[in-house]
Amino acid sequence: MQLKHLIMDKFINPFSDYGWKKIFGSEVSKDLIISFLNEVIRQEVIIDITFRNVEMLGLKQDQRRTVFDIFCENEKGEVFIVEMQKSRQKYFSDRVLYYASFAIQQQSMVVKERLQKESDEVVRRRWNYQINKVYVVCVLNYVMDSTLPDKYRWDVVRMDRELKMPFSETLNEIYIEMPKFVLPLSACDTLYKKWLYVLNNIEIMERLPQELNNQIFHKLKSIVEIERMTPDQRLEYELSLSVERDLAAALDTSYEDGLERGLEEGIEKGKAQVAANLKKQGIIMETIAQCTGLSIEEILSLIHISEPTRPY
Repeated sequence: MQLKHLIMDKFINPFSDYGWKKIFGSEVSKDLIISFLNEVIRQEVIIDITFRNVEMLGLKQDQRRTVFDIFCENEKGEVFIVEMQKSRQKYFSDRVLYYASFAIQQQSMVVKERLQKESDEVVRRRWNYQINKVYVVCVLNYVMDSTLPDKYRWDVVRMDRELKMPFSETLNEIYIEMPKFVLPLSACDTLYKKWLYVLNNIEIMERLPQELNNQIFHKLKSIVEIERMTPDQRLEYELSLSVERDLAAALDTSYEDGLERGLEEGIEKGKAQVAANLKKQGIIMETIAQCTGLSIEEILSLIHISEPTRPY
């Protein structure tokens, strides 16, 4: 893998892992994620959020861990998971449900821990399964359903089949297919539509248009301007883009070579190759972990698997 040390774009690609988390995943940009969620969810008014640990371990030792892109909760204890998905995944909606189950389980564990501190045994058993709302917002950089070219947003809740009415809105899934959003800026008459327009187009912008002249988008511009990045930040961004390109190439090669054991194994093999290449270039383990989304233990394990055994 070769790194280019010259970035020609003016703004960071928001659909890169680095760009997505820089825009929405830090305390510095908290007002951006609050604005975005308020526009996407609509029925909620979020005043403040608290970022939570994006990594959750299973309840049992042999359960796989879950790593969210963005994981936060508001002042009412409602939970928000914000995922950016770059490419199609066969069971992505099932993965979303799996992710949401962790957020629900965590709520039960917190309540139970609090009740265990009560001296009254009746009170300790009092949890009635009340769960705060969980929202999973999935921004997709691919077309999920090509049969409905004009439908770019999906709002999913538990619903009664006969009445066609929501049965429960505790779990809310929102999917936004970004390639289907093709409105020109002049037709974006709400802040929600302007957010989608900006995410789709900011990487190719030379400057912010007059229609986006507000505090939120000026803040966004200051965060994603490449010329404002330190040399280390620019290298980290380049490195993350290179990792994503190499991973995609490794997956393509796996399929071309006849890998028939599914996407998960292809992804694992691709990440192993990318991690091994980065290690050979002298990149430190902490940086490799940040770029690939793997733990250091997982990287060491994958590199060991991917490297051929040398004869003595």
